[in-house]
This record gives sequence, C-alpha cells and structure tokens, in this order.
Amino acid sequence: MGKIQSTDSCVYRIDAADTITFVGPEWLRFAVENEAPELTEAAVVGRPIWSFITGEETRRLYAELFRDLRVRPTEITIPFRCDSPTVVRHMSLDLRSHGGGELELEGRLLHAATREPVDVLSRRAERSAESLPICSLCRRLFVQGEWVDAGTAIVRRRLFNAAAVPRLAETVCEACGGGRG
Repeated sequence: MGKIQSTDSCVYRIDAADTITFVGPEWLRFAVENEAPELTEAAVVGRPIWSFITGEETRRLYAELFRDLRVRPTEITIPFRCDSPTVVRHMSLDLRSHGGGELELEGRLLHAATREPVDVLSRRAERSAESLPICSLCRRLFVQGEWVDAGTAIVRRRLFNAAAVPRLAETVCEACGGGRG
C-alpha cells in the first residue's frame, strides 16, 4: 500500500433549510477522485444536502449534529473514512455554525494510502439485488455478524471475482454511534 500525503480540505456550506449554498474549489477534484465527476458545483449548489446522504441511521446522525449546532453554536469534529476503490482515506469533518442557521462543513484529509482496487466500493461496479451494510463513517462492512474492513468482507463473502457485488446500504455501526444496520 503506497502512501499519499495531502493537506487538502473540501469546504461546503448549507443554509437553515439544509440546502447546499456553496462548495469550495476543491469540490470537483475530490468528486473526480471518488468516481463522481458529475457532482460539479452547478449540479450540487441549490440542492438539499439530504440528496447526498443515504441511509436512515446516517441521515439521523447528521440531522442531530446539524440541530445541535444550530441550537448551541460551536464546532464539532468527527472522524470518518472516505475510501475510493483504490485509496483508503482517513479524514475529519469539522462542522461549524455561521449564524442564521448556516453551517459550514470542512472535510480534511488526515492520511491516505493507495491499495489494490476494491470493486465493492466502486460506483461503477455491477450490483446484485443483495445489499451489504456499510458504515458511513468508518467504512467497515457488516458481514457474518460483525463489522469488518473491506478486505475481510471480500474474503468472507467470496467477492474476489464476482460478476456483480452487493449494493451498499449506508448506516452507522455501533462503534461510530449507530445500530447494527
């Protein structure tokens, strides 16, 4: 696994109605790196943030964080992973209140390393009807009764040469503050 070093951050803002009002210039570069070049500034600004957050547990977590920040303006930092098929990214998300219900979110890359491609994480992979719970924050998958990293999940589920991989069902694991999925 090769190392990637970067101090890049990706800033975006939402208004009191949870509509995205601003994305920083790093947005498109990061979207391209994560197989989502269609997420341009024009395609994102003016849309509800909920268009981009999937999974009931994940939405509930972010809704609570947003509500808390609007009631008690402060800064909250949460660790998370934002992996692509070929890069493991350890990040932090800083959430700040800007008054009037506006929130600023800044994702900061703490450490990244390359790895062999993991098809189950690819947006381009063919998907089966089966679903596989994945934690939105730590990116572990729920397999055989426990949360495990992607490599372990692939071995346990025998996904190495699968024609179609399970669709990912976003949730939040117990360790990150959620339920089983």
